[in-house]
Amino acid sequence: MKKTFSTILTMIIFAGYASAQTISAETLKNDLQKVISDDYKSKTSAEVNIKISMLPFQNLNLNDGKISYALINNTDECKLVSRDVKRVNILVDNKLERTLSVPIEINAYDEVMVAAENISREQPISLNKTRFKKMNITNKSEFVVTKAFMNKEMVAKKEFKEGEIIDKRFVRVRPDVIKNSEVRIILNSDSGFQIAIDGIARTDGTIGEYVTVENKMYNKVYNAKVVGENRVLVNI
Repeated sequence: MKKTFSTILTMIIFAGYASAQTISAETLKNDLQKVISDDYKSKTSAEVNIKISMLPFQNLNLNDGKISYALINNTDECKLVSRDVKRVNILVDNKLERTLSVPIEINAYDEVMVAAENISREQPISLNKTRFKKMNITNKSEFVVTKAFMNKEMVAKKEFKEGEIIDKRFVRVRPDVIKNSEVRIILNSDSGFQIAIDGIARTDGTIGEYVTVENKMYNKVYNAKVVGENRVLVNI
């Protein structure tokens, strides 16, 4: 009887091990760094280097099957801050196994406009007075001037020293969308269906920024991303 009980117990234990798998913290770090890096690559032209600070375990036990990952509360916005926390679902055969809070450190680099010489206040910021240089833009990505702005009319609101990054907060730029002007609003659904309607801009904005627009026919107000001159995109 004791031998039979021991045999049954051994079978249960081995059955449990047979239906499980163990993933090390190091392997998980590498997997998650790739998932998070790929997400940043889809949202920004900057070179983004991701490092996971730490995970609160040495190994993680999961059910047997194919492991995949999904970022939670993911948005189109791309904040290149030096430290952040990403919420990630771990799935096995597309079934939720665990949810992790993953602390990350970020370093981001991009070709941005810097002063090639001293530029005085109220002086035009022209191409012959600037150059593009690969710089660390972590914590200031919202304020740098990239090559997408090369065709913009810009005037300095402060003095820029030679080698200094041109900061959009101190630059006057002719906006792509001007307050009270007519705009074309592109409504984009999750399924990929698009429809265009007319609207009025309630705020100024340049490409990549968000503005408030209004469609009077439907009496709707949207927070829209500027994607071109007098063109904005709304995800619905």
